[in-house]
Amino acid sequence: MNKKIEELSDAQHKLLLIIGKPGSGKSKLIREYSQETGVPIVDLDKIFTHTPSEQLMHEMKNFLSTYHQKVLLLDNKKILYAKNNKIDLLAFLKELSEDITVVATWNGTIEDGQLFHFCKDAPEDLIYSVSQGDFKYILC
Repeated sequence: MNKKIEELSDAQHKLLLIIGKPGSGKSKLIREYSQETGVPIVDLDKIFTHTPSEQLMHEMKNFLSTYHQKVLLLDNKKILYAKNNKIDLLAFLKELSEDITVVATWNGTIEDGQLFHFCKDAPEDLIYSVSQGDFKYILC
């Protein structure tokens, strides 16, 4: 994972997705990285439980202004794709990754140039077209 993170240093979007289906080892991989580096895993669901979706990016930027790490590790982020939420999950992560390297678990897969996000809490799976350079990824 360190090599992938280093490759992002000059990218517009410093975003690394750990992609896999449930039980594939995504959370284990991010926990191991956290333990090796001392970078904490941020649980957005706990921090922003009562934050309205339209204020989430603003609150996240405020949080990052006091965050003293070079990498932001995100594992639990159900708040970003709740049924009543209007946040575009990938766009949110990409915008964050313009200011800091973001490593996030992603419950899904990549097939035929499309990134799928599986979510039991969302009304439907999210599907994104993938452009070269949008982000790096590790498949679990």
